[in-house]
Amino acid sequence: MRFFTALTFAAAASAAAVGTTTIKRNGLDVRVVAEPKKCLCKSDVDEIVDAYVKMLSDWDESLIKYLHDDFLDTSDSINTLVPNGPPLGTPIFNKESFINHQTNTPDNLPVIIEKLGPWNCDGISFVWHATFKKFGGQEEKRVRGVTILQVAKVEDQWQIKTLDVEFNSVNYLLAVGGSVTPPGPPPSA
Repeated sequence: MRFFTALTFAAAASAAAVGTTTIKRNGLDVRVVAEPKKCLCKSDVDEIVDAYVKMLSDWDESLIKYLHDDFLDTSDSINTLVPNGPPLGTPIFNKESFINHQTNTPDNLPVIIEKLGPWNCDGISFVWHATFKKFGGQEEKRVRGVTILQVAKVEDQWQIKTLDVEFNSVNYLLAVGGSVTPPGPPPSA
């Protein structure tokens, strides 16, 4: 019984301890080693999602710290909009190309988070929308999408490792001044 009491106490202490310490329990010396936090908490999630929104709506170079060295952005919604773009299912941006794109031709998207979650130790999902102002006399267009982020902790900073985003690409194309020709009626039998 004493062993289980000591084991329980050591496990609880290790969750709260910082660094390495030795505790005495029922005459036993128990060494407790705390590992760095490996899972996201709500404040981490909020910080990463806020950084993502700023990356798309108001880019500045201070946001680079949120991008992992192995960062990849994958979106078939974007790939379909790029003439002769990459095959579906392949990344559209790596870290360097994402930074270059945001620095030279920032998206400045008015992104609003509709629903946050679920999230786990290293993944965050959310639903967002962006409503574009009238372009060329057209109605305002609302684009809605889903983003899934995989993150990794590097030293003391959570960073986005992969970004998967899908959205209503037809509305996006119309919102930025593009056009779409609907298909004709189906052939009659």
